Amino acid sequence: MTAPAQSPQVGIGAWSGNRTAPFRNGSWGVRATDRRIVAAWAVDMLVVLVPVIAVAASATKGSGSIGAGIFVGITLWLLFPWFYGFCCAGGNTLGTLLAGTRLVKLRDGSAPGFWRNGWLMFLRTVLFPLMPLNAVLDAINGVGSETERKHHVSIDKTETKALHQGRS
Repeated sequence: MTAPAQSPQVGIGAWSGNRTAPFRNGSWGVRATDRRIVAAWAVDMLVVLVPVIAVAASATKGSGSIGAGIFVGITLWLLFPWFYGFCCAGGNTLGTLLAGTRLVKLRDGSAPGFWRNGWLMFLRTVLFPLMPLNAVLDAINGVGSETERKHHVSIDKTETKALHQGRS
């Protein structure tokens, strides 16, 4: 596949204004819009949190101990994203399916593997909510705010397919 007429200076993992960019192997893709990415993450967060909260509430009611409910809730919150990720083959979660996006490797645009799917869901639903704390610590330490993805990116499935078919 040939590159579009105007090649960007940065790859698809950089959050620049240009969404059409190359993967590290030279193939091209179209990064999903921020709105679609946030929508996919929000759906995935709900898919994890709703059952976790329901089971934790049930454990609290069943045992009569709020501590038991908190313990069950935290344990499930740490484990359930892995299970959910393992069930999401090909970088397609319920969130990405509804948003029209897909998680792919920056290396070559391919889908993440079985274990990586679990890690990505853990990242989205457990570690991502901790990012504001990380941003505050980075600001205190004087770290810049430039963001570039290192391993994975969300692509727009429809626009990437059109790009590969030469209609973009």
